[in-house]
Amino acid sequence: MFFFVTFAPVKRLLFLGMVLLLVLASCHNPQREARYMVRRAERLCDTLPDSTVTLIDSVLRMPVYFNEKHRMEMALLQGEALFGDHGQEIPPLMDDEFFDDKPFFTTSPELERAADYYARKKQYDKAAHAALYSGFIQQHYSEKTIAMQSFKDAEQYGGMAGDSLTVVFAKYWMGKMLFEDGSVQESVIILGNTEKGFNNNYSAKALVKNMLAVCHMVLGDFENAEMCLYQSLALSEKAHVNKVKCRVLNNYAVLYRLQGKFDLSLNNLRQTNECYNPNDAELFTFLLNMGKTFMAARRMDSATVYYQRIEDLLSVVHMKNETKVSAYGALSRFEEVQNNTQLALQYRQKHEEFLYEVIRQQQEQNIYRIQQQYDYENLQNTLNRKIIFRHRIILIISLLLFAATVAILALQMRHKRLREEEAEMKKQIDDLKNDLRQSVKTSYLEQELSSRLRLIISAYRKQKNGYDPKNEWSTIVYKLMNRRESLFDAVLVEMEKVYPSIYTVLRKKYPELNETETKVCLLSCSDLSNTEMAEILEMSKFTIDKNRSKLRDKLNLKPEKMKEQLHQVLSH
Repeated sequence: MFFFVTFAPVKRLLFLGMVLLLVLASCHNPQREARYMVRRAERLCDTLPDSTVTLIDSVLRMPVYFNEKHRMEMALLQGEALFGDHGQEIPPLMDDEFFDDKPFFTTSPELERAADYYARKKQYDKAAHAALYSGFIQQHYSEKTIAMQSFKDAEQYGGMAGDSLTVVFAKYWMGKMLFEDGSVQESVIILGNTEKGFNNNYSAKALVKNMLAVCHMVLGDFENAEMCLYQSLALSEKAHVNKVKCRVLNNYAVLYRLQGKFDLSLNNLRQTNECYNPNDAELFTFLLNMGKTFMAARRMDSATVYYQRIEDLLSVVHMKNETKVSAYGALSRFEEVQNNTQLALQYRQKHEEFLYEVIRQQQEQNIYRIQQQYDYENLQNTLNRKIIFRHRIILIISLLLFAATVAILALQMRHKRLREEEAEMKKQIDDLKNDLRQSVKTSYLEQELSSRLRLIISAYRKQKNGYDPKNEWSTIVYKLMNRRESLFDAVLVEMEKVYPSIYTVLRKKYPELNETETKVCLLSCSDLSNTEMAEILEMSKFTIDKNRSKLRDKLNLKPEKMKEQLHQVLSH
């Protein structure tokens, strides 16, 4: 009760502190909120991929610690949401215009590491996807060496995982990058082995054939180029994808223009314009191609009309700087053919200005990407520092609570030990008191015993001598002798009042003693003399002395301390 009264306030404060921590943790738990957002992003990946990307961006900016496994999973999830096939007519990984409206990817630094991570874990399917997505991003930012290595890794891991689709995507991009680097023949070899892997994806097959046709045109193999375009057109019509069909028709127009078949080229360009309702930028591209074709056909009047429309649209239509570079270059060449040197020079200057602008934009894009990567890593470092600081605070509080708990337990144990020592001391005192009482009682009983034994001996002598033959005295003597006829039996009954079952105890404790020796040992515990012992046992004094001597030898008793040693045995 004393301990409870003393330490109850401390217990209450500790309990309230722990409850408060639990309440605060349950009210705002960033770790739990982050996990909920990741699970929600996984559910939205197929239906609302843009929402998945936004959620992952938000999670990565939360002050929550993520281990390597979780970071790689989120990076891969964002890659699946961005580049996965969600029912698009053209696979995102083969769409040249995919990056036009896409911002910087938050997890792109993580995707570069995810392939190695999953490869170490022997999860080759995930490693293949991560490498493919990383290569796709790297080629967009013109990091061709890293991108090519990523596509090679995607091909290798995809083959190890049995993922043929990832393998053909990687080969498609390897072939396309080889074409852009000038290795056209190698590109043809790789792309030639790519088409079969797309199975029933006709739009993807059409794009592969279209790319092969471009390679053959560059090599001057117009026959194979035309055959590839024919197959690509058939596949695009089978896939019912107008966008792919327009690309094929546009390349048909380029092929016929290179062959000098200008009418067929113009016809294909018109078909391209009729495939679907083009926007302003696509209409501008159509006019530019028509102008180039008419100029190549030396139909200057028609070319003039189209180039005039192009000049009018340049300041109105919003288009890529690359398209403007191509337009001003075409206008410059057209004016040179028309011998308008001054106007051609102006267009050439515009061409160089926008070419410089394209280069500057690419540099800014690279700088922006590097800055974004730096900001992302810096953000992660900042978040990690906040998390570490928070964990340190939690650790300090936990240590304080632990120390307080240990202190309370130590005090409890100390108090318990004191109570046990107090109880033990009390018990020892009680035992000592009992021993003292017993000692006093035993001493008194021993003194009384000697008197009663001598009284019994005296009564026995008188009865034996016939001192009083009256019945009254005989009755008194009979009572004094404890209603026993034998003097030893009367003495034994009297001694057992002080030492219960003394004769039985001595027989069990010292089985080596015979009956006479046992009786002598019993009588030696009293203050009787050898003569009195001889009278009780009806023996001579010499016999008593002889038996006492044997008794000392057998029990290893000292003559002067024989009685005390026997008393110690009887007391135990």
